[in-house]
Amino acid sequence: MSKSQPGHGRGPFPVNASLEYFLMKATNILCVILAIAVSCHVLPAAARTATVSGKVLSERGEPLPAVTVVLPALEIGTFTDEEGVFRLQNVPQGRHTIEFRIIGYRTVQSEIHVTENRSPVLEVSMEPEILMGDEVTVTGDRDLAGELSGSSQSVLVLPPSALEERRGQTLGETLESLPGVSTLTTGPAISKPVVRGVHSARVLVLNAGVTQEGQQWGGDHAPEIDPFAPARIEVLKGAAGVQYGAGAIGGVIRIEPPELPVDPGVGGRFNTNLFSNNKQGAASLLLQGALHRLPGLKWRVQGSLRRAGDARAPKHVIRNSGFDERNYSVALGYTTDRVDTEAYFSHFGTWLGIYKGAHIGNTTDLKRAIERGDPLFTGEFTYEIGNPRQRVDHDLLSVRSLVRFEGVGNLELRYGQQYNRREEWDATRSGAAPTRPGFDLGLQTHSGEVIFHHRNFGNWYGKIGVSGMRQRNERFSTGFLIPDFQAYSSGVFALESWTKGKTTVETGLRYDYRWAEVYSNEGRRATEIVEGGIFTYRNVTGVVGLIRELTPALAVAANVGRAWRPPGVNELYSYGVHHGTAQFEIGDRELDTESSLNTDLTLRYRGDRGRGELGFFRSSYRNFISLLPGGELVLTIRGAFPKFTYVQSDAVIQGLDGYLEYDVTRYMGTYLSASLVRGRDTSENQPLYQMPPTRLIAGLEFRLPTAGRMLDAGIGFEGRFVLRQEDFPEGIDFADPPAGYNLFDVMLHAELAVADQPVRMQFGVHNLFNKRYRDYLSRFRYFTDDPGRNITVSLSVPFGQPMEE
Repeated sequence: MSKSQPGHGRGPFPVNASLEYFLMKATNILCVILAIAVSCHVLPAAARTATVSGKVLSERGEPLPAVTVVLPALEIGTFTDEEGVFRLQNVPQGRHTIEFRIIGYRTVQSEIHVTENRSPVLEVSMEPEILMGDEVTVTGDRDLAGELSGSSQSVLVLPPSALEERRGQTLGETLESLPGVSTLTTGPAISKPVVRGVHSARVLVLNAGVTQEGQQWGGDHAPEIDPFAPARIEVLKGAAGVQYGAGAIGGVIRIEPPELPVDPGVGGRFNTNLFSNNKQGAASLLLQGALHRLPGLKWRVQGSLRRAGDARAPKHVIRNSGFDERNYSVALGYTTDRVDTEAYFSHFGTWLGIYKGAHIGNTTDLKRAIERGDPLFTGEFTYEIGNPRQRVDHDLLSVRSLVRFEGVGNLELRYGQQYNRREEWDATRSGAAPTRPGFDLGLQTHSGEVIFHHRNFGNWYGKIGVSGMRQRNERFSTGFLIPDFQAYSSGVFALESWTKGKTTVETGLRYDYRWAEVYSNEGRRATEIVEGGIFTYRNVTGVVGLIRELTPALAVAANVGRAWRPPGVNELYSYGVHHGTAQFEIGDRELDTESSLNTDLTLRYRGDRGRGELGFFRSSYRNFISLLPGGELVLTIRGAFPKFTYVQSDAVIQGLDGYLEYDVTRYMGTYLSASLVRGRDTSENQPLYQMPPTRLIAGLEFRLPTAGRMLDAGIGFEGRFVLRQEDFPEGIDFADPPAGYNLFDVMLHAELAVADQPVRMQFGVHNLFNKRYRDYLSRFRYFTDDPGRNITVSLSVPFGQPMEE
């Protein structure tokens, strides 16, 4: 196995010092472009606009009030009045798509043509629809309809433009700009999302509708997601246990691949990225199509490669921090008048280097490394991945069928199968390469659910469902961290919504049962002796929510929900060195079920020129499980490691987060987001460990006038201001929180029409001033700085049949 180590030689992406020369030249050219762009903003031509008006009626010819009328491309919207009448002012000339949406009716979409002498007057008829209530989900892009009244909880959808900007980055890096979302990092290559102060087993990740199951309990175990695969990412902040079961106690991240095409033909997209800091190269190719001879049959294949060497901090190279990742996916769908079926398979595979300076030979050296401030291990840049390192492979299969019963409802069936294999290779004190990984785990998961979305009865609509899961974890190495186990879980739930006019009430209830058997470790080669056992858990989850549209541009939403999760096997049984985080972790078999009562209050604003959201939240936890520093070091044959212990206490996590986007002019916009989280251990009357520090993000965007083949262009400036975490438990950590820091970014993008296809190019500089800093949520902040300046170049080239994102 050691012969197949990646990272030796130049590999598939021969990126070297010439990249830096190219990027410097590109910077000079783009500065000239920026100067021209600014001059275009001085006296922009007066935009000619018109008013689009009309009336919306039901199928019976009756006026429909409170219908959302929106021009998605322009982000202009309004509501119909009590007579069903609407007016959209300041609509630019040209062809536009207009949409009409209201709960209980099918969405109507049509094209309008606005000219100097013609202001369209429309009459629209809407037909009733069998509704599918959803506790948490807003589908599609961020728009007026979805964000204003889509959910009683805070749900953010990453816009396609923001998703394109972050192609090639990890899931945590992709989401960290959203308010209320931060990242827990274990070196430059590993990051996982933190939602309102919680992560790992408290935040579910759904990939193609299936809950991701991949040893997610580890702080260094990032979600196994191909960064080029998502077409849409939705983040729900807060408990969502009724819809998704035990574990959705802090939030849900939904990741959806592109929609399969409907029209016959073949199309696709090629993406590529270059990153200067770690000389990363990344590329992805997607092909998809539908068949002329077999109407309803559609397909998609995609593959991607990512390879990076050592990251660079402003003052040193972060040794052994590269990665080599190779992913692919296949999808096949078939649609008839009554049935939609889609099968999706994905493979994620990566080798990851772990910073060697976190693995130190003795107690004295560890203390000195923390006190020194500068890393002990430095060196020249290389693509080589040595020990300590990780190998992770994850296979996922999702099969979904939707059966429509006319006049009754829709039946949704889904089956998921996953296999996760994780190897963690240790660095030996002698320096010799080990022949086996320090520990090697395989996790097999089968899951299924059946959901019936019933037709609306009067003002009521909703769903009922059952779900189940079987899981088995097997250890293949002599090294020990967690034992083998097998687990079964099942649940039944109901979700209902009542809507009248501008008010929506949501309610739901769920019952879950989990059975787990932990196998004894007797007779195995590992020296640790484990006494197994059988653990059973059962609990009830509930939610009540309210949404009220106060004005066409303002809504308030409130939500109260109860959620829970059983302790994980790692929290019960861990005992040993966790190589990825360089910690000696100790579990506690006496840990009890963790539960929470979550309260959210959200104020939403959606206007013609801006949008915003301000959310207040409070989560009261009973038996909150934490992994805390033990205040001492454990000396093992592999070296000295900080001791961390799983403990339990009551706790409260509360705070606020929000954002505001506003278009100052047609060509200039600004945005502001803020996140503040405070956690407190109410049993010990002290702050919770490792709560995210307060963060503020401010940005300014200039949109350039379009002409000819230029479809879209702009330049953006962003500042990220992170305060020092002053609210932390004293005396338990090995080092106090680091100082706060400020980072500044600049991003330039352009979209050109090439052969009738929108080709997108981007250039960015992150950490513009090469600021030296250490983030409080970095697992390696004791040993090394975070990465410095990073210059990025990306290209996205669609071809063939247009894609439906």
